[in-house]
Amino acid sequence: MKRYQFWLLIWLPWLALIVTVLLRDGAPFPWVFAINTLILNLIATNVRRRQLGMNLASTIKAMVPGVGYHEWKRLYFAKP
Repeated sequence: MKRYQFWLLIWLPWLALIVTVLLRDGAPFPWVFAINTLILNLIATNVRRRQLGMNLASTIKAMVPGVGYHEWKRLYFAKP
């Protein structure tokens, strides 16, 4: 998976969730849709980390702001 495909897989579900919440005035919050968004992000991140050869600890460090700058740079911007 190329890095731009990864970015699309990460941001498109969140964009769809935001549009759904904004357009559904007065409706209850779509919890199933939000959980699906989180699961899709986890799947995309797992595929990307396996492609780059990163272990789970370094992937978690990459996701925590201010902790793993080099891991973050590798996860989001490396060319496989």
